[in-house]
Order: sequence, then C-alpha cells, then structure tokens
Amino acid sequence: MFRDLTFRAMNSHIQVLLETEKLTPELETFVLDGFAQAEQRFSRFLPTSECSYLNTRSGQLSFVSDSMLEVVELARHYQEQTNGAFDICVGHAIEQAGYRQSFERMRDHIMELEQRNAPQQSEMTLQIDHWMKSVRLLAGYKVDFGGIVKSWTAQHIASRLQSDWRVRRGFINAGGDVAVWGGAGEHEPWCIGIATPFEADPSKEVRIELRTGAVATSSIMRRRWQTNAGEMHHLIDTRTMRPSLSSVVQCTVVGQDLTACEVWAKVLCILGIDAGVSLFRRRSHGMEALMYTSDGDVFHVKPLLGSIELNWIGLKGERCL
Repeated sequence: MFRDLTFRAMNSHIQVLLETEKLTPELETFVLDGFAQAEQRFSRFLPTSECSYLNTRSGQLSFVSDSMLEVVELARHYQEQTNGAFDICVGHAIEQAGYRQSFERMRDHIMELEQRNAPQQSEMTLQIDHWMKSVRLLAGYKVDFGGIVKSWTAQHIASRLQSDWRVRRGFINAGGDVAVWGGAGEHEPWCIGIATPFEADPSKEVRIELRTGAVATSSIMRRRWQTNAGEMHHLIDTRTMRPSLSSVVQCTVVGQDLTACEVWAKVLCILGIDAGVSLFRRRSHGMEALMYTSDGDVFHVKPLLGSIELNWIGLKGERCL
C-alpha cells in the first residue's frame, strides 16, 4: 500500500508516495526533516542559513559543513561539465535582477533594480579546499543554490529511503524535480505529467512512463516578476550575468540522476537549441531532453549512446535532434 505525504518546503509543493504498510512517525520525520534541514542550510532568504553565512563573508575563508562541502563540490563538477553555463556563484546577479526575497512575496510587487554592474564570471570566484573543509567566495560575489539543492535533497532522500528504510517503490516530486523507483506496481511504471507551457488544459500535458529514474523540468514561465526595467526571470546566463534571452522557455530532462537532470534542464534553457544541444550531447550520457521554444516549436533530444527505459505519451509534432 502506498502512503502519501504532502507538504511545502523550499518554496515548493512536495509530494512523496511510499510503498509501506505504515507511515511511521520515524519515517515521516525522516522525510520532513530532510527537506526542512536542506532549506535551513541552503536558503539565501534565511538570515541564519549557512548560505547566508557564506554570502556575508564574501572574500573571506569560511569553514563549512559536510553537506555544504558536498553540494559546492558537486556544483563545481557541473560548472566544469557545462563549460560554466551552470554556476552557483550568481546570487549577486539574481539579486540585481530583483529576486531579493522569497518568490511568494514578490508576485504583486514591482521590484526596483539595483543600478550597478554585476561582477562577471571568473574561474576563481569560488575556491574550495576539500581537506580543510573550507570555501572562499571572491569579494562581491554571492552563492545561490536554487539550481541544484532541491534535486540534490530529493535524490539524497530517495537513496536513503531505499538503502536505509528498504522502501521498494517510491515517488518524490519536489516542485517538478521527480525521483521514482521500483515502478507503481510489479508490472506498472510510474506516470509523470509534464505541463505544456502554452496549454492550460491538463489533459493535453505530455506524460512519461518510467519505472526507475529521474525527471526534472526547468522553465522561465513560472518564476517571473515585474521590475522597473521590465519583466525578469530566475535563469541567469553566466555570459552576461543577466536573465537568459534564449528561445527555450521550458526544458525537461530524463535520466538516472535527479541532480544531473535539473542542472541540464536549466543549462538547456539558458544556452538554447544550438549551443545547448551540442554541449548536452557531448557531456551527458543516457539522458533525454524535451524543449519548448517561445515560438511554439518542440525539440526532442535522444541519447546517442545508452538510455533508460521510458515511454513518452501525448508527445506530438516534436522535432527529433
């Protein structure tokens, strides 16, 4: 029997389905605390978070927790893998675009932009010393973990549920970052809906049938806000340190690892079709991507080598790359 746990964390709606005879208080606490602790550590909106601590110490050496070290090292890996298109050191740029408080508080306001030049990307922006468990942010820069930590948290909890709690089948949806395992039944896959950006009818959404794997969707359509200089969104192009101007408005990536899927979904939105797909093909393995552009085109990128077992339902008119 599946037990359903639904709550809000990390500015997102979270749903967890677990096949277990009983959702014990200990199991429920493990899941809830996993997301709550990640939010308390990595949120740039909480003044007591470790993220805020690092940002206030920009330019200084800071000793960090094991979890923080793991995430910044993982972020460095993806920064290198994506040729710098993914970078957690964009907090200053996001703030200068007006995203200075939790999104729920911005919806009905026109944000005033800060009139100063954002520091440009640099290889020395973030120095990491694994053995000292320390990091140093270049003065003037801030970190933002919004592009990686939600999927990292969901993936970590999913892995622990399987290894420590022996949960054979499960589903975690953390605001569009989805990890599944074991199938919905012995011979039944999980069915994951992907909203179409220009279609309000839920019956028109694309679905993915998947027994075990991960699905992440990134979009510029949802987290948008008004400023005195026009509309902005949260995906920062590290080449300009401003919101991306790519034609890709939404991207879904399917693979084995949820964090990798989230990173690549964002990178494809930022870089666009030409530069993004070329890099995705060279650097990813066994992953698929579905991209929607501002003019209504749909592009489906299939892996050249390796893949996971999945089935697309309701996908029409796409151009395969």
